[in-house]
Amino acid sequence: MRRATMWALGLGLGVPALALAAGSIQLRLQSSRLRAAVEQDARRPIPPLALLVDRRTGRGRPLLENPADKDHPAIAVLGDSWVAGLDVGSRKRTPGMLLARGLSRLLDEDVRLRVVAEPSAGADDVLRQVSTVLADRRMRRSRTGASRPRYAVLSMGTADLVHPLSGSIGLPVLSTAINRLQREGGYRVLVLTVPNLGLLPLIGRPLRDVLRRSSRVLSGSQWLTAVSTGALPVSLNRTLAGTSRIGLLSPGGRSPSLLGTTQLAAAVLRRIAEDLELPVEVRPAPEPADDTEEHPA
Repeated sequence: MRRATMWALGLGLGVPALALAAGSIQLRLQSSRLRAAVEQDARRPIPPLALLVDRRTGRGRPLLENPADKDHPAIAVLGDSWVAGLDVGSRKRTPGMLLARGLSRLLDEDVRLRVVAEPSAGADDVLRQVSTVLADRRMRRSRTGASRPRYAVLSMGTADLVHPLSGSIGLPVLSTAINRLQREGGYRVLVLTVPNLGLLPLIGRPLRDVLRRSSRVLSGSQWLTAVSTGALPVSLNRTLAGTSRIGLLSPGGRSPSLLGTTQLAAAVLRRIAEDLELPVEVRPAPEPADDTEEHPA
């Protein structure tokens, strides 16, 4: 009887342990698959852009080191897959192009555009991108004293949550990037806080629960970092709400679809309009003709 009782107690204690072990194995497998997908995205070539976007046509021509161009407003796009334009089908509809065309409509001026965002960029990549933008003579402030609007849109954090799940989440890097862009480049910085990765399609439990908690913590920390450094936070989670239902994400679920990119650009432009104290109704920019040439940096 005593032996049977001990066996029963051992079995009862072993079931939760087995379930925990199975959950841990499943979490590692899910994490490994997600990291592999993120690494695959990082290998997809996204050439940088350096364009002067015409306010009337929405077309972009190569940005040259022309003293006259330095009086034009400027917008730089830095960060990861959410702003790199991975799966929108056309470089005319990437976040950078939509933002530049929208800003040119808001201001009724030509706009300088510099895009250095890369798929799956991590904290170290963002620091390099900041240095690239600040070193670009074509994007520097005017020496004539003209103070035209200058904005930098920055998205980071997803790669630091996914790859790896432990370690730094890049908040010191975010603070450094904001400060450098503001002080050295004269940019007004907009920070796109990381979305709730636990709500993305193709991610199940237990990884979904882990990513949901870590995303909320990082998003809130990024928001506070942006506010404390004088940047303008924009919630990607709110902007892309309902991603699993209305097609705002690409099929892989790790970057916006064309519809999601349009919605993201509209949210950023609305925030810029508020910052400039302009009417917040953002009209769509004119679509360039199909034969528009777009040139890499």
